[in-house]
Amino acid sequence: MSDITPITTGATGIKPVPSLNLPIVLGAETIKRGLLNVRPRYMDKVELLKFKSSQDSFMAPVSTPTITSGDYSITNRQIVLGDMQFYRTYNPLRDFQGQYDFFWAQGQLTSATLSPLVKKAVLDTSATAIGANIEKLIWEGDTASATASLNRTDGFLKLFTADSDGDLNTIAFGGALTAANIITKMEAMLAAMPSAVLETENIKFVVSYKDSFKYYEALRDATITKGINIMDGGVPRLAGIPIVSCGIPENKMILGRCDNSNDSNLQAATWMDQDRGVLIDRLQANSEDFFIKATIKFGVQYVNGSELVFGS
Repeated sequence: MSDITPITTGATGIKPVPSLNLPIVLGAETIKRGLLNVRPRYMDKVELLKFKSSQDSFMAPVSTPTITSGDYSITNRQIVLGDMQFYRTYNPLRDFQGQYDFFWAQGQLTSATLSPLVKKAVLDTSATAIGANIEKLIWEGDTASATASLNRTDGFLKLFTADSDGDLNTIAFGGALTAANIITKMEAMLAAMPSAVLETENIKFVVSYKDSFKYYEALRDATITKGINIMDGGVPRLAGIPIVSCGIPENKMILGRCDNSNDSNLQAATWMDQDRGVLIDRLQANSEDFFIKATIKFGVQYVNGSELVFGS
Protein backbone atom coordinates (compact mmCIF):
# COMPACT_ATOMS: atom_id res chain seq x y z
CA MET A 1 0.00 0.00 0.00
CA SER A 2 1.43 3.37 -1.01
CA ASP A 3 1.97 6.24 1.41
CA ILE A 4 1.81 8.82 -1.39
CA THR A 5 -1.74 10.08 -1.94
CA PRO A 6 -2.02 11.66 -5.38
CA ILE A 7 -4.52 14.29 -6.38
CA THR A 8 -7.48 13.40 -8.60
CA THR A 9 -6.98 14.76 -12.10
CA GLY A 10 -9.01 14.69 -15.25
CA ALA A 11 -10.34 18.25 -15.20
CA THR A 12 -10.58 19.60 -18.76
CA GLY A 13 -8.75 22.81 -19.61
CA ILE A 14 -6.41 22.82 -16.58
CA LYS A 15 -2.73 23.41 -17.13
CA PRO A 16 -0.76 23.07 -13.87
CA VAL A 17 2.52 24.74 -13.01
CA PRO A 18 5.13 21.95 -13.23
CA SER A 19 6.54 22.45 -9.74
CA LEU A 20 5.68 21.39 -6.20
CA ASN A 21 5.23 23.89 -3.38
CA LEU A 22 6.56 22.36 -0.18
CA PRO A 23 5.29 23.33 3.29
CA ILE A 24 7.49 25.38 5.61
CA VAL A 25 8.58 23.06 8.41
CA LEU A 26 10.96 23.90 11.24
CA GLY A 27 13.42 21.03 11.67
CA ALA A 28 15.79 20.20 14.50
CA GLU A 29 16.35 23.89 15.30
CA THR A 30 17.94 23.18 18.69
CA ILE A 31 20.77 21.43 16.83
CA LYS A 32 20.89 23.80 13.86
CA ARG A 33 21.05 26.87 16.11
CA GLY A 34 23.97 25.46 18.10
CA LEU A 35 22.19 25.00 21.44
CA LEU A 36 23.07 21.32 21.87
CA ASN A 37 26.31 19.35 21.62
CA VAL A 38 25.70 16.12 19.68
CA ARG A 39 28.23 13.36 20.35
CA PRO A 40 28.44 10.80 17.50
CA ARG A 41 29.35 7.08 17.51
CA TYR A 42 27.37 5.96 20.55
CA MET A 43 24.99 3.01 20.45
CA ASP A 44 23.26 2.58 23.82
CA LYS A 45 24.23 4.65 26.87
CA VAL A 46 26.67 7.49 27.38
CA GLU A 47 28.17 8.31 30.77
CA LEU A 48 28.76 12.00 31.51
CA LEU A 49 31.23 12.13 34.39
CA LYS A 50 31.47 15.12 36.74
CA PHE A 51 34.41 15.81 39.07
CA LYS A 52 33.81 18.29 41.87
CA SER A 53 35.65 19.73 44.84
CA SER A 54 33.83 20.85 47.98
CA GLN A 55 33.83 24.59 48.66
CA ASP A 56 34.67 26.66 51.77
CA SER A 57 37.51 24.30 52.65
CA PHE A 58 39.93 26.46 54.61
CA MET A 59 40.80 25.53 58.21
CA ALA A 60 43.21 26.75 60.81
CA PRO A 61 46.80 25.82 59.93
CA VAL A 62 48.57 23.07 61.95
CA SER A 63 52.10 21.73 61.58
CA THR A 64 50.94 18.17 60.96
CA PRO A 65 47.31 18.01 59.71
CA THR A 66 45.34 15.02 60.90
CA ILE A 67 41.97 15.93 59.41
CA THR A 68 41.07 17.01 55.90
CA SER A 69 39.38 20.22 54.87
CA GLY A 70 36.89 19.01 52.31
CA ASP A 71 36.72 16.33 49.68
CA TYR A 72 36.32 15.51 45.99
CA SER A 73 33.48 13.64 44.33
CA ILE A 74 32.89 11.94 41.01
CA THR A 75 29.27 11.72 39.93
CA ASN A 76 27.60 10.88 36.66
CA ARG A 77 24.64 11.48 34.46
CA GLN A 78 23.63 9.18 31.63
CA ILE A 79 22.36 9.73 28.12
CA VAL A 80 20.10 6.83 27.15
CA LEU A 81 19.75 6.53 23.39
CA GLY A 82 16.37 5.55 21.99
CA ASP A 83 15.77 3.63 18.75
CA MET A 84 13.51 5.26 16.19
CA GLN A 85 12.60 4.74 12.56
CA PHE A 86 10.97 6.63 9.69
CA TYR A 87 9.45 4.34 7.04
CA ARG A 88 7.08 4.86 4.10
CA THR A 89 6.41 3.14 0.77
CA TYR A 90 5.27 4.17 -2.70
CA ASN A 91 4.87 2.85 -6.23
CA PRO A 92 6.37 5.27 -8.78
CA LEU A 93 4.46 3.63 -11.63
CA ARG A 94 0.94 2.98 -10.27
CA ASP A 95 0.72 6.00 -7.96
CA PHE A 96 1.18 8.53 -10.76
CA GLN A 97 0.05 6.95 -14.04
CA GLY A 98 -3.25 8.89 -13.96
CA GLN A 99 -1.60 12.17 -13.00
CA TYR A 100 0.02 15.10 -14.82
CA ASP A 101 2.81 14.02 -17.15
CA PHE A 102 5.60 15.57 -15.07
CA PHE A 103 4.58 13.20 -12.23
CA TRP A 104 4.95 10.10 -14.41
CA ALA A 105 7.55 7.47 -13.57
CA GLN A 106 10.90 7.53 -15.35
CA GLY A 107 12.46 4.65 -17.30
CA GLN A 108 11.15 1.29 -18.51
CA LEU A 109 8.03 -0.05 -16.88
CA THR A 110 9.92 -2.96 -15.31
CA SER A 111 12.41 -0.58 -13.69
CA ALA A 112 10.33 2.55 -13.22
CA THR A 113 11.54 5.17 -10.72
CA LEU A 114 10.11 8.43 -9.41
CA SER A 115 10.26 11.51 -11.58
CA PRO A 116 13.06 13.88 -10.47
CA LEU A 117 10.49 16.46 -9.35
CA VAL A 118 8.64 14.05 -7.05
CA LYS A 119 11.84 12.41 -5.78
CA LYS A 120 13.28 15.76 -4.68
CA ALA A 121 10.01 16.62 -2.94
CA VAL A 122 10.02 13.23 -1.16
CA LEU A 123 13.61 13.69 0.01
CA ASP A 124 13.11 17.29 1.14
CA THR A 125 9.85 16.74 3.01
CA SER A 126 11.07 13.49 4.60
CA ALA A 127 14.23 15.17 5.89
CA THR A 128 12.28 18.06 7.40
CA ALA A 129 9.72 15.70 8.93
CA ILE A 130 12.53 13.71 10.58
CA GLY A 131 14.16 16.91 11.83
CA ALA A 132 10.88 18.20 13.24
CA ASN A 133 10.28 14.92 15.12
CA ILE A 134 13.84 14.98 16.50
CA GLU A 135 13.18 18.52 17.74
CA LYS A 136 10.03 17.37 19.55
CA LEU A 137 11.90 14.46 21.10
CA ILE A 138 14.69 16.75 22.33
CA TRP A 139 12.23 18.68 24.47
CA GLU A 140 9.02 16.65 24.83
CA GLY A 141 10.22 13.05 24.55
CA ASP A 142 8.74 10.75 27.20
CA THR A 143 9.23 6.98 27.21
CA ALA A 144 5.94 6.68 29.13
CA SER A 145 3.97 8.54 26.46
CA ALA A 146 1.21 6.78 24.53
CA THR A 147 2.31 8.69 21.42
CA ALA A 148 4.65 6.53 19.34
CA SER A 149 6.57 9.49 17.92
CA LEU A 150 7.38 10.78 21.43
CA ASN A 151 8.09 7.61 23.45
CA ARG A 152 11.42 6.74 21.84
CA THR A 153 13.51 8.59 24.44
CA ASP A 154 13.13 11.06 27.32
CA GLY A 155 13.50 14.73 26.45
CA PHE A 156 14.76 17.65 28.50
CA LEU A 157 11.40 18.64 29.99
CA LYS A 158 10.94 15.20 31.56
CA LEU A 159 14.58 15.14 32.69
CA PHE A 160 14.25 18.61 34.25
CA THR A 161 11.07 17.55 36.07
CA ALA A 162 12.78 14.42 37.43
CA ASP A 163 15.79 16.51 38.60
CA SER A 164 17.62 13.31 39.54
CA ASP A 165 20.49 15.16 41.28
CA GLY A 166 18.15 17.51 43.12
CA ASP A 167 20.21 20.57 42.21
CA LEU A 168 18.34 22.14 39.28
CA ASN A 169 17.49 25.82 39.76
CA THR A 170 13.80 26.31 38.99
CA ILE A 171 11.48 29.31 38.65
CA ALA A 172 7.70 28.89 38.69
CA PHE A 173 6.10 31.26 36.20
CA GLY A 174 2.69 30.84 37.81
CA GLY A 175 0.84 31.06 34.50
CA ALA A 176 1.33 31.79 30.84
CA LEU A 177 4.08 34.10 29.64
CA THR A 178 2.83 37.36 28.14
CA ALA A 179 4.36 40.53 26.79
CA ALA A 180 3.45 42.14 30.12
CA ASN A 181 5.34 39.66 32.33
CA ILE A 182 8.04 37.99 30.24
CA ILE A 183 10.84 40.40 31.17
CA THR A 184 10.00 40.09 34.88
CA LYS A 185 10.13 36.28 34.61
CA MET A 186 13.45 36.40 32.79
CA GLU A 187 14.88 38.70 35.44
CA ALA A 188 13.78 36.18 38.09
CA MET A 189 15.69 33.49 36.22
CA LEU A 190 18.77 35.70 36.15
CA ALA A 191 18.47 36.17 39.91
CA ALA A 192 18.30 32.39 40.39
CA MET A 193 21.48 31.75 38.41
CA PRO A 194 24.67 31.41 40.53
CA SER A 195 26.97 34.41 40.17
CA ALA A 196 29.92 32.24 39.13
CA VAL A 197 27.97 31.03 36.10
CA LEU A 198 26.81 34.53 35.18
CA GLU A 199 30.38 35.81 35.33
CA THR A 200 32.30 33.00 33.64
CA GLU A 201 30.04 31.14 31.22
CA ASN A 202 28.70 32.04 27.79
CA ILE A 203 25.05 31.59 28.75
CA LYS A 204 21.84 31.99 26.75
CA PHE A 205 18.12 32.21 27.30
CA VAL A 206 16.45 29.39 25.34
CA VAL A 207 12.81 30.19 24.57
CA SER A 208 9.99 29.00 22.31
CA TYR A 209 9.31 30.63 18.96
CA LYS A 210 6.13 32.28 20.27
CA ASP A 211 7.74 33.47 23.50
CA SER A 212 10.53 35.16 21.54
CA PHE A 213 7.88 37.33 19.88
CA LYS A 214 6.33 38.10 23.26
CA TYR A 215 9.74 39.49 24.24
CA TYR A 216 9.82 41.66 21.11
CA GLU A 217 6.33 42.90 21.92
CA ALA A 218 7.43 43.71 25.47
CA LEU A 219 10.16 45.97 24.07
CA ARG A 220 7.96 47.71 21.52
CA ASP A 221 6.55 51.12 22.24
CA ALA A 222 2.81 50.45 22.24
CA THR A 223 2.08 54.05 21.26
CA ILE A 224 3.78 53.53 17.89
CA THR A 225 0.97 51.72 16.15
CA LYS A 226 2.93 50.77 13.03
CA GLY A 227 5.57 48.93 15.05
CA ILE A 228 9.32 49.38 15.06
CA ASN A 229 12.33 47.17 14.50
CA ILE A 230 13.66 46.40 17.95
CA MET A 231 16.94 44.91 16.72
CA ASP A 232 18.85 46.36 13.80
CA GLY A 233 20.51 42.98 13.35
CA GLY A 234 21.87 40.00 15.21
CA VAL A 235 20.41 38.18 18.20
CA PRO A 236 18.02 39.78 20.74
CA ARG A 237 19.42 40.12 24.26
CA LEU A 238 18.39 40.77 27.83
CA ALA A 239 21.06 42.21 30.14
CA GLY A 240 23.59 41.34 27.44
CA ILE A 241 22.53 37.66 27.35
CA PRO A 242 21.45 36.26 23.96
CA ILE A 243 17.88 34.99 23.55
CA VAL A 244 17.60 32.07 21.13
CA SER A 245 14.34 30.42 20.05
CA CYS A 246 13.83 26.75 19.23
CA GLY A 247 11.28 23.96 19.66
CA ILE A 248 11.02 24.15 23.45
CA PRO A 249 7.26 24.38 24.18
CA GLU A 250 5.62 27.72 24.83
CA ASN A 251 5.74 29.00 28.43
CA LYS A 252 8.94 27.05 29.15
CA MET A 253 12.40 28.59 29.24
CA ILE A 254 15.94 27.73 30.27
CA LEU A 255 18.99 29.81 31.08
CA GLY A 256 22.46 28.32 30.96
CA ARG A 257 25.44 27.41 28.82
CA CYS A 258 23.78 25.98 25.73
CA ASP A 259 26.09 25.54 22.74
CA ASN A 260 27.61 22.86 20.53
CA SER A 261 30.83 22.42 22.52
CA ASN A 262 31.85 19.66 24.92
CA ASP A 263 31.30 22.13 27.76
CA SER A 264 27.64 22.73 26.91
CA ASN A 265 25.16 21.91 29.66
CA LEU A 266 22.88 20.36 27.02
CA GLN A 267 24.33 17.16 25.56
CA ALA A 268 23.05 14.59 23.07
CA ALA A 269 24.36 11.38 21.57
CA THR A 270 23.69 9.54 18.33
CA TRP A 271 25.26 6.74 16.32
CA MET A 272 25.99 8.89 13.25
CA ASP A 273 24.80 12.38 12.38
CA GLN A 274 24.14 11.09 8.86
CA ASP A 275 21.50 8.68 10.20
CA ARG A 276 19.01 11.53 9.85
CA GLY A 277 19.46 11.16 6.09
CA VAL A 278 16.89 9.23 4.08
CA LEU A 279 17.42 6.01 2.10
CA ILE A 280 15.24 5.36 -0.96
CA ASP A 281 15.42 1.92 -2.58
CA ARG A 282 13.33 -0.79 -4.23
CA LEU A 283 11.63 -3.19 -1.80
CA GLN A 284 12.97 -6.19 -3.70
CA ALA A 285 14.27 -6.99 -7.18
CA ASN A 286 10.94 -8.15 -8.62
CA SER A 287 8.82 -5.41 -7.00
CA GLU A 288 7.51 -2.12 -8.36
CA ASP A 289 7.33 -0.74 -4.82
CA PHE A 290 9.98 1.45 -3.19
CA PHE A 291 10.61 2.37 0.45
CA ILE A 292 11.75 5.55 2.18
CA LYS A 293 13.61 4.78 5.40
CA ALA A 294 15.73 6.32 8.13
CA THR A 295 16.83 4.50 11.30
CA ILE A 296 18.16 6.62 14.15
CA LYS A 297 19.60 6.29 17.65
CA PHE A 298 19.35 9.48 19.68
CA GLY A 299 19.15 10.67 23.28
CA VAL A 300 19.71 13.80 25.39
CA GLN A 301 20.77 14.76 28.91
CA TYR A 302 21.80 17.88 30.81
CA VAL A 303 25.04 17.93 32.81
CA ASN A 304 24.91 20.25 35.84
CA GLY A 305 21.52 21.28 37.19
CA SER A 306 23.22 23.73 39.54
CA GLU A 307 24.40 25.70 36.49
CA LEU A 308 20.99 25.78 34.78
CA VAL A 309 17.76 27.64 35.49
CA PHE A 310 14.49 26.11 34.27
CA GLY A 311 11.41 28.28 34.16
CA SER A 312 7.91 26.87 33.69
